[in-house]
Amino acid sequence: MSPASTIIPLAAFGGALSALALPNELFLYGSPLIGLVALVPLYLAMRRSRSYGAAAPAAAVFGMLAHGLSSYWLWFFKDFRFWTLGSTTLAYGLLYALAGLYLRLAAREGGRLSPLAFALVWTSWEHLKSIGFLAYPWGLIAYSWNSVLPFIQLSAVTGVPGLSFLLAYANGALGNLVEFLGPPPPLAGLPACGLGNGPERAFGHFPRVLRARLAGLPCELRIRAERRAMAAGHLAFVAMLGSLALAYGSIRLATPLLETTRIKAALVQQNTDSWTSGELATLKTIARLTRKVIEENPEGLDLVVWSETSLARPWDDYADFYERTPREDPLAPLVRLSGAWIFTGAPDILDYETFEASNSVSLIDPSGRLVAQYAKTHPVPFAEAIPFWEVDWFRTFIQETVGLASGWVMGTELTVFELPLRDGTVVRFGAPICFEDAFASLNREFVLNGADFLLNLTNDSWSLTDSSEIQHFVAARFRAIETGRTLVRSTNSGVTAVVDPRGRVLDSFPLFAEEARAVDIPVYSGGAKTPYLSFGDWFGSLALFLSGLLALILGAVEPFPRRKHA
Repeated sequence: MSPASTIIPLAAFGGALSALALPNELFLYGSPLIGLVALVPLYLAMRRSRSYGAAAPAAAVFGMLAHGLSSYWLWFFKDFRFWTLGSTTLAYGLLYALAGLYLRLAAREGGRLSPLAFALVWTSWEHLKSIGFLAYPWGLIAYSWNSVLPFIQLSAVTGVPGLSFLLAYANGALGNLVEFLGPPPPLAGLPACGLGNGPERAFGHFPRVLRARLAGLPCELRIRAERRAMAAGHLAFVAMLGSLALAYGSIRLATPLLETTRIKAALVQQNTDSWTSGELATLKTIARLTRKVIEENPEGLDLVVWSETSLARPWDDYADFYERTPREDPLAPLVRLSGAWIFTGAPDILDYETFEASNSVSLIDPSGRLVAQYAKTHPVPFAEAIPFWEVDWFRTFIQETVGLASGWVMGTELTVFELPLRDGTVVRFGAPICFEDAFASLNREFVLNGADFLLNLTNDSWSLTDSSEIQHFVAARFRAIETGRTLVRSTNSGVTAVVDPRGRVLDSFPLFAEEARAVDIPVYSGGAKTPYLSFGDWFGSLALFLSGLLALILGAVEPFPRRKHA
């Protein structure tokens, strides 16, 4: 089989490996070992592609399999499975095909720096797919190492792109080693075979003793030895960078955190969904679990938290409804009985004639009065917010073909909530809604605006899979490390958890189970800034700049003499 005929099978194998490296039903928190090799087949496919026209479909196959197999749970999104999974898989095929052009340029034309160039382009791609209105920050190679706490501490400095870079570089270096373990290409078209000449030179200079030994070898063996030395050099360099990252992470994990206060909060995971279980059934379960946790904590609670979409009607506009519903234990009197603040997901209807509404969260005081709201500012594209909705033909297509009547109205500003505690302390928190906790820059803004901790409300029960719940949790976990703030997730089915600023899970609830209990939420020294808080997505932006510069250089000049490839 010629190298050119292997690129599609290699890309397909890499797509499957990438999905397997991420949290899945076999490895619930992913596989760090597979994460080290998941991109090797793609790297080899890009190196072996004879043209950009061959690289693009190979990258498309990789992307469609990586996305479709890792996000297969999108199939369970109500009745829109064809659009949520089918259309996104096709869309990612096209996007990966475009990214493949740059990946081939880096892997095949980057010369001695091909693994490094590949890592920069891959990091740029993952950064681009994680920002903007159409962003989907799932399936990042960094997530395969989410369980290695010392390693992921690097995100406090570089954000997730720094981790993606190290893993992509390791994959590229291993790919080089695999490529160069085989026989060298035919000598036709190669430059003069003098030791150390041309593009096959290793990192510059061999030791004199090694040069003397290599000088006595036949030409092809010298080329093979130089190539292997080059591959070994990349592996040694990435190992050094990884060791530095692990050392930094170990020091950071060993550094004590200064706790300033502690919140007694009841998290209610009702394991029902008003979309599918019905509004009344959901309210009954919430009331029953909330009363249970109130009775278990007679000393009192600071906060009771209900998940996203727990309430299907606005709290204030339907005050009479909540005074008498559910009939067995109405919510409004229960709130007053608790003596605690309530934080819940509830829509905010902006226009009752058109039923325009925002996906919002509400803070309710112990007397039952709504005091503050936040409307989701980064909705799920084409589900919660539909671009070009004002265009008649497009709106008709979405309504009649896709089946979506309309989307949510996006919020326009971030809200930082103030929560008075029983001891008189006032703490502030930001509340990213559902998949907003996967966006680093958004959560950074909450903290820069004064949030002492982050509180996420989520409804993922429609996914029906453990891997979906954990993939979301894994993405969110990085926000605690990046911002240096505690992250609390209160969900209707999982993962409900408390995560400290080092990414350590302090408390968590079982998946897809009714659970309600009081948890302690530690709040740590305010004002402490991580490098990521100070500088934001600097590493992702740097990777984009260097990748663009690389494309200009490789596209404008021939850094090495042209040679034929097998």
